Amino acid sequence: MPPGTPTDRSPRARFGPGHHAPGDRLGSPLEAADVLALADRLFRWADARDWAGPDPYDGLTGPLGRLAVHRVLRQVLLQTVKRSRIDLRPVLGIHPLRTATAAGTAAGACARLSASPAWRERARRLGRSAAAEQLSGRYAGLWRYEFDVQTRWAYYPASLPNLVATTFCADGCLDTGTLGDESVRTLAHGLLEHLHNGEFFTYTPASDVLVHNANLMGAALAGRLARIGTLPGELADRLVDAARGAVEVSLNGQRPDGSWPYGRGPGLGWVDGFHTGYVLLRLGQAGTLLDVDVRRPLERGVDHYLRHLFDGPLPRYFADGRSRRDPNNDATAVRTAAWAAHHGFVRTDFPRAVLAAVVDRYPGLGADTRAAGDPRNRSLWESPRWSAAPLLDALTALHAVLPGGRHPATPAAQPTTAAS
Repeated sequence: MPPGTPTDRSPRARFGPGHHAPGDRLGSPLEAADVLALADRLFRWADARDWAGPDPYDGLTGPLGRLAVHRVLRQVLLQTVKRSRIDLRPVLGIHPLRTATAAGTAAGACARLSASPAWRERARRLGRSAAAEQLSGRYAGLWRYEFDVQTRWAYYPASLPNLVATTFCADGCLDTGTLGDESVRTLAHGLLEHLHNGEFFTYTPASDVLVHNANLMGAALAGRLARIGTLPGELADRLVDAARGAVEVSLNGQRPDGSWPYGRGPGLGWVDGFHTGYVLLRLGQAGTLLDVDVRRPLERGVDHYLRHLFDGPLPRYFADGRSRRDPNNDATAVRTAAWAAHHGFVRTDFPRAVLAAVVDRYPGLGADTRAAGDPRNRSLWESPRWSAAPLLDALTALHAVLPGGRHPATPAAQPTTAAS
């Protein structure tokens, strides 16, 4: 049977070397050196701005945000700022944000290239920046967003830590060696005390809603902390037990078609691209760290992901929906495709094709003309947390799986922002 025919269910065959990549602006195939050059350009673009910029959820940070005391008002204000045809931020007193999450994500991305002294310096500088934002006090050891968030299912203020920020920041700090032993112990205690409810890991200390991607982020982080070797044995055992139980909860939440809903409960049944990517990445990581066999659930999940969340190499935002462009969704698609290639689910041609299909809109890469033509999208694509950092993570992950990508050359000398 020819690869890619409608009845061929193999992701490896569906996305083989002969797969055409519509939207390819860069020429195909991309080599490791090309991907590294893109990563360097993207880093320089974000670093020149001190990793500060707009955020899709910054609508509540201005003066009007303090007046929006009701859920509906918060949602209206946040979505108005996010979707307006003109950038309302200057008018509403909303200033560029420098987030710990962007710094942590970018630190981990740079750390993959630490064979280069320049990339190693970049990684440690960003890692120190993320580490400096680790909370003290009641929620010691955890991380937060720098803005209040109102979603369709929850409200969590900037004063409250959340599992997504904690995971990206912690991983970046651990990857760069910028957390001391005491900070690691505090993180482990905080994770168990405030972001685990006895059954699974929770998005915030105030929520008992099961969100699969957050639960598996918590499981993977707990598994990683347990293996560090500097924690007391009893604490490491508690982390492992919590992580194993959390993985089991999300494995039980996988649907017969291989997908995972966003969460468990009314109104949380949708399936989208970047959250599915997070689930696959973190389930794979947790399985390895905890020595849990998750290969079959991953195979089913990857098969659903490839069949229902891509139109060729273009990522879909929602399962079987139209190809709606979003920088985090696109970047996570590249990142997940690189992971899938590394683990043998697809050939490396697929992540190369995905990158070539989506890279045209990212600022700093010289081809963001369509994004610039649509003011509603421009701020999304200029967001360090939502755009630059996740794409940098995807680029360095893809670089690592391509032939010749293990030992990057040192980037050309250029002044960088002073270490914080």
